[in-house]
Amino acid sequence: MKTYLFLHPEQVTSQQLELEMLPQLPAWRREQALKFRHLIGQVLCAEAYLLLKEGLRKDFGIADEVSFDYLEHGKPVLKEYPNIHFNLSHCLKGVLCVIDEQGPVGCDIESIERTVNEPLLQRCCNEEEIRQIRTAPDPDAEFMKIWTVKEAVLKYTGQGLIQDLPSLLSPEMIASIQLQTCEKDGVVFATCRAR
Repeated sequence: MKTYLFLHPEQVTSQQLELEMLPQLPAWRREQALKFRHLIGQVLCAEAYLLLKEGLRKDFGIADEVSFDYLEHGKPVLKEYPNIHFNLSHCLKGVLCVIDEQGPVGCDIESIERTVNEPLLQRCCNEEEIRQIRTAPDPDAEFMKIWTVKEAVLKYTGQGLIQDLPSLLSPEMIASIQLQTCEKDGVVFATCRAR
């Protein structure tokens, strides 16, 4: 699995978006990016596709434009290359793309500065995860680490947001997948694929 990361999208100017990013997008993705009302949304949408395009070129020698189909719960797949698996995620501070030809992948990126509240903690985490969060030096960062892992797993499986988030990271699930987490420049991200 290859990982591509773009940090600090807030530093991209409207001129850079217009002159450097949008011209590299196929018409359908350019239209999708421009539907976002704010510059940051446009940048995130454009950069996610550009990271995928970079990965396809570097890892597979694919320079052609690609388009997406979507599985039942919204997971994107490449129409032209169904045997290449990818996943995209973005937050206000970064964009993440993972690509693999061995099987499905999932990823999530989040800003660490989000503050966790008790109802969210109870809805998303099991007792062990709650204990781990509450005893961590930075509980908010610890929650985001756990959340990105759960989101990456959900995107890997293609299930969408399930009701039973506390039991998502069961020992059986963890035994069957390879997880990686990383914290960098105010973001935390996780990637996931089969072992």
